[in-house]
Amino acid sequence: MIKPLLSATLCAACLMSATPVFAAENTIPQGKRDEMSQKYTEHQIKQQNKENREANRNVDSLITNRK
Repeated sequence: MIKPLLSATLCAACLMSATPVFAAENTIPQGKRDEMSQKYTEHQIKQQNKENREANRNVDSLITNRK
């Protein structure tokens, strides 16, 4: 009975000591998060525009080849 109690206590102690470290690790200031979000959004828009241009070229070439 002592062994399971000790292992459960040790496990709980490890979890309680490690959890704040993981929580603090992912803390990013709001301004930095906004900046990162803006860069990600700009990248998405550029990528979508690139895909749209490529799709338009493909459609144009299909139309030209059909004529």
